[in-house]
Amino acid sequence: MITKSLSAIALTLLLGAAQTYATQTVRELFDNLGIDGHGVDGYTNDFTSVGLSTGYWTNSPTGQTGIAYKGSFTVNWVLQGLQGNILPDSGTGANGCIDSYTGNLNTLTNPATSLPYGTLSPLEYATHPLDSSAYVDCNAAGTYYFSVRIEKSYSWSAGDSSAGLGLSTGNGTNAHFIAIGVTRPGTTSPSASDWGDTDYVTYGTLGQPGIAGQDDTGGPYLPVAAGAAQLYNSGLGAVNWAETGFVIGKLVTSPGGACTLSVFTMLPNATVVSNEVDVVWDATTSFTETNTMTQLLMFMHGANVEYDAIRVGTTYGDVVGLETIGAPVASPSKTEYAGTTVTLAGNAQVNSGMFPMTYQWLSNSVPWDLTQTNATLVLTNTTVGMSADYSMIANNYYGSLTTAVTHVTFLPTTPMFITAQPVSITRYVGSPAGETFTVGGNGTPPYNYQWKHAGTNYVLHTSSSLSDTLTIPGPTTVADGGQYYVSCFNAYGSPANSVMVTNTVLVPSAGSYAAAVLAQNPWGYWRLDDNVLVMGDTNLYDNWGNHNGYVVDQNIPTYQTNAAPYPGFSNPHYGIGINNNGSDSCRVDLPQLPVWSNQMTLVFWVNNGAAQMLPVNNYGNGYGLQLQQLGAINELFFSWNSFGPAYNGGTDTTLAVPTNGWTFVAMVVSPGHADFYVGNNASNLVSATLAGLSLDDSITAGDTAAAGLPSPGLGRQEYPWSEGGAGSPALTKAGSWSDVAIYYQSLTANQIHTLYAAGAGGWITGTPAGGNLSLNWLLGLTLQEANSVTGPWTDVSGSPTPPYSVPISTTTTQHYYRVRQ
Repeated sequence: MITKSLSAIALTLLLGAAQTYATQTVRELFDNLGIDGHGVDGYTNDFTSVGLSTGYWTNSPTGQTGIAYKGSFTVNWVLQGLQGNILPDSGTGANGCIDSYTGNLNTLTNPATSLPYGTLSPLEYATHPLDSSAYVDCNAAGTYYFSVRIEKSYSWSAGDSSAGLGLSTGNGTNAHFIAIGVTRPGTTSPSASDWGDTDYVTYGTLGQPGIAGQDDTGGPYLPVAAGAAQLYNSGLGAVNWAETGFVIGKLVTSPGGACTLSVFTMLPNATVVSNEVDVVWDATTSFTETNTMTQLLMFMHGANVEYDAIRVGTTYGDVVGLETIGAPVASPSKTEYAGTTVTLAGNAQVNSGMFPMTYQWLSNSVPWDLTQTNATLVLTNTTVGMSADYSMIANNYYGSLTTAVTHVTFLPTTPMFITAQPVSITRYVGSPAGETFTVGGNGTPPYNYQWKHAGTNYVLHTSSSLSDTLTIPGPTTVADGGQYYVSCFNAYGSPANSVMVTNTVLVPSAGSYAAAVLAQNPWGYWRLDDNVLVMGDTNLYDNWGNHNGYVVDQNIPTYQTNAAPYPGFSNPHYGIGINNNGSDSCRVDLPQLPVWSNQMTLVFWVNNGAAQMLPVNNYGNGYGLQLQQLGAINELFFSWNSFGPAYNGGTDTTLAVPTNGWTFVAMVVSPGHADFYVGNNASNLVSATLAGLSLDDSITAGDTAAAGLPSPGLGRQEYPWSEGGAGSPALTKAGSWSDVAIYYQSLTANQIHTLYAAGAGGWITGTPAGGNLSLNWLLGLTLQEANSVTGPWTDVSGSPTPPYSVPISTTTTQHYYRVRQ
């Protein structure tokens, strides 16, 4: 039976300015991955990497390496039984790691060999300088351990991708190195046995030749000793086309340069070997090396290799055991008023299960409350005297680690005061969203609140009326309207009253456009009558579903404009306009959609040939409408994911959008087809259908990994790949919009016609044509006639449809025409 005292190994890892190095000499989290797609900076981030000097990874002498970045790193040191894939699949971008992705390597050529890097050129490596405290002197007695997680995203095979980790004396081809790696071609020197798909050890010079007849096996890819053949074809990956390994190396040095190097790999679903005495090394070799290793070395070849979690230390526990990441995190913050409960959370990434953790919290380096033995410390009944430096000691089989300190300050008691005022709200009656008012307060807790409506205590929904957030559930009623404020107080002074805010409840008039829109229960309705130049408020308010949009850049030339002066709208009627000033930052967004569906409807009014209403995902696929100038005609184009990709303009609906007035535009997406409608107050609604489309390909996780689901945008160009947060917004085209509504249903032709008629109103026009007058009116309305403008009015016999020709009278007798619903 093996026993080990918790104090046998003492590891102190203090991050930040007070960094010290004990037994663990290197930790590289790839925590600030280069935005250019190349190079990894392991230093300039909140999580400073242990043992690495300032600077970037240095490429191999050819000037190119297989290092590329992926996503945002999520720290994951815990072995967790090695269940399933430890690293994410290539292409998901879910976790950050180092990725020799096919598109990076196979398009690059190594000038030294004229071989593509994807064929395993021997010069594809990178090094990072070590701090002097992390140097490894091979001419002195010492023991060092390496660890790295490596995944290949499809079945390993002999001669396929490979990767490894080690130490070197520099970056040039003559630099000496010591390394461990995984998989290589199927033969090795001097043996001809098949050792592909396994781990191996190697040493020599970075530019050394490889196996005779195999030009891609030099440098750190030259095997000296290999483990069990086909180790990585065990089929134990989370899926049968991926293999993950946690690879550990051990280097023993001695005076005179006698060295021994070993390698061991733990595969997914295998038993975690937590104690080194239980390790059976896969391969071991002895050699002579008298140089001092001053660089951290990593290398990779081929496609879809992913790297994670490099550690170098002087004990086995350094690379498989304890790890702390930064100082404890204080919540709600590190500076609070006395009386506030503060929770401190330590981040200890540890080996769980076999060796459970214990914790001890310190205040100014003195143990704090020996009963608090969790990874979190809750400070209650706080006083000014509890201001201190707090840290945490984590203990298990491998020893103990002390975190950096977090200084928590408790301020003297003070009366409550307001830090953020509530904001007025406008809703339509019947809104399912209801209303929410919020106030921000500070001072010595506990806090008390009393919301008031029309000057008296608000007693409905009592639980929220006594908190910092007043929630009035929908549907909104007229009685919910009026003025509100909140009184905030504690036990240390007079109450503080907020400003007075107004809950405006809109009641759409019968027959109005707003009434028609809301009758079909949209997901959101943006009137766009917001004056975005007032007091810096850049929100675009949804007065129905509370899904507010926003102006992306507050400096863009966005302005309030007069909207359609048609009978279905109030007077005045406002919209939003965008001037294109040539900046790439011009964009107006509605809110991010919760989900995509092949049953959706989008309706809006547009003026002056405004470019488009184009929701897009974050890379390459477009959803929605745009206008393109074809000769003298503005043609309406349609895009929906893989059908009619946005980058080449989508598919022509054959509908023309007038440029000389406000126009109604609608898009109705249904399974297998899409319908489009265009009309204004002087022309009847025209429509077109695109049938036979594959419209049920909803947005996938891969489409939106960087930014979630897209936001419908006003004025976007047809190039969506910059719209997901990873690049600059596409150029906005000038134009004006108003009254945008989005439905999660496919509205019928009659419902679309009702919307259009409600906005355009009962218009009728007469155009002389020879001796006749050609009457035109909104389709679906009934033509009436009378001998006097006051009537009586009668329906024209035969129920004619527009256009309808009547003779022009040659006498003084007047004849009048009108239309009715």
